[in-house]
Parts: sequence; structure tokens; C-alpha cells
Amino acid sequence: MKKTIVFMKGLVLKIGKDDNIVYAYQLTYGLLLSIFPFLIFLLSLIAYMGLDATYILELMKSSLPKEIYELISGPVLDLVLVQRSGLLSASVFAAIYAASGGFRAFMKAMNRSMGFTEKRNIIVKYIFSILWVIQLAASILIALVSIVFGRQILNVVATYFPHFPTEGLIEVLRITVPVALIFGVLTLAFMFIPVKSVRFRYAFPGALFSTVVWIVVTFAFQFYINNFANYSRFYGALGALIALLLWLLLTSIIMILGATLNAYLIEYRQIQRPYLRKLRHRRKETLAMKKKYQVEKLVEEEDPQKTKFHALKEKVQDLLKEEK
Repeated sequence: MKKTIVFMKGLVLKIGKDDNIVYAYQLTYGLLLSIFPFLIFLLSLIAYMGLDATYILELMKSSLPKEIYELISGPVLDLVLVQRSGLLSASVFAAIYAASGGFRAFMKAMNRSMGFTEKRNIIVKYIFSILWVIQLAASILIALVSIVFGRQILNVVATYFPHFPTEGLIEVLRITVPVALIFGVLTLAFMFIPVKSVRFRYAFPGALFSTVVWIVVTFAFQFYINNFANYSRFYGALGALIALLLWLLLTSIIMILGATLNAYLIEYRQIQRPYLRKLRHRRKETLAMKKKYQVEKLVEEEDPQKTKFHALKEKVQDLLKEEK
């Protein structure tokens, strides 16, 4: 219990000391500028591969607040319904470049949260962020393919086994695949985005924390927006944009807190834990000496002459050792 209290106290102090809210605002700005270019690139790839992009809309509708979904779904529907020529044209590459800005902001926030100094030059950072945009898009495509083929396989199974619970399994597949995708992407991000690579055992806790907390916060925010808050009434057409900004800010805070948790775990395991182990060892030595003193005191009270004899015997032994 004491270890947990000491750990949580140190974590809270680190979160307050690192000015995480400032980095969260910077990351929110980067994500806001990159979210629509990334959707353009992702939907272009989906259309190029012949996949059904409505799965993206279903996923967004089930996981995003109503006002945010309505704000994003308009451009997405335009890209889905209107067939464009030259899918992988210069505009798509421009979208990749614009979307990479969010990853550069994420790189900066991760390095600051983990106490690393950025030493990579600007060209390497641009290339690295563009590769991460492509990697994230590829991960989402793999998740979509898994959902599509999973549904097809379950439908085939249902034709041979009519009583097989295919609908329930499809719903489980629809939920677990995005969650696994979020956790996997965050784990890789916490491992490889910082200047110094982080081991899986140090990246895992922050990724798990960010995934679970993000899902809980997103659904709580969705419930709040859909049932209580009505930003459109107060802000008009800007209501959806303000809701999007708040959601991106919450997302940024959660990701930075996950990185801070990883940084504190590294610090705790490599610096504080050996120090605490040494303190515990010293405490044991002190308790042992105290216990020995108490025993000697009890013996002295029972037989003072015997205690004096032992003390004289030890002095004689010390003198003999010095002569040798």
C-alpha cells in the first residue's frame, strides 16, 4: 500500500511539473490541422483498393458525439459518394504532407513528456512523420479488411450452422478490432516516436492506460454532448467545431498522460526503485541493530556480571588480533 501511495504521489508531481496541458494545446492544434487531410488520404486509399468506405462512417457514428460526427461526415460522404479520378494524385500527396503535421506535434509532445531532447534534423522529422501517416492509414485498412472478411466468414458459417450466433460475433468483431487497433498504434507510437526507443514493457502501461481512458472519456463525452450540452444553441454553426476542439483536447491530454506515465515508470524503475531498495536495506540494518541492542540490554538487566565478562572477552580478542 505504501509503495502505491509513493508511486502515485510521484506520478502526480511529475504530471504537474511537466506542464502537460501546454503540450496538449499544441498537440490539439496539430491534430485539428491534420484530421481532414488524413481522412482524404485514407478514403482515397479505400476507394483505390475497392473497399466499402461506409464502415468508416459506421465506426465514426458509433464512437463520436453527434455534433462531431455531423461535422466530419459531410466531407467524408462527399469523398465516398463522388468518384474522383487520379486517386493517388498530387492532392493526395499534399494531404499526406498536411496530415504529417499532427504527428510532428505528437513527436514534440512525446519527447518533452519523456524528458528527451530532439536531436533529429528537420528533414528526418518530416520523413518520419510522413511514414507514420502511411503506417496509421495501413493499420486502419488492415482493421477494415479484418472486419469485412470476418463478416463474410461468419455469414458463410451461418449458412451451414443456422443457430450459430453470428450477429453477436459480428458485433464483438466490430468493437474489438478498433480497440486492438488503437492499443497497437499507441504502443508502437510510445515505443518508436520518441528520440530514444522505449522497450515494450515500458510502453505497454501508457498505451493500455491511454486506450482504456480514451474509450471511457469518449463515450462519456458522447453521452454528455448528445443528452445535456447543446453547443449549437449557444455558438450556432461553430458549435460542432467547438465540440471537435474539446474532444481533440481530451484526446491530446490522454495521450500525453500515457507518455508521462511511461516516462515516470522508466524513472521509477531505473532510479527511484534502487534508491528505495537501498533505503529499505538500511532500515532493516537499523532495526537489526536496535533489536540487538534491546537483547543486550535485557541480558545486562538479568545478569550484569555476565555482560561485563562478554565485553572483557571481546576486548581481549581484539587485542590478540591487533598483536597478530
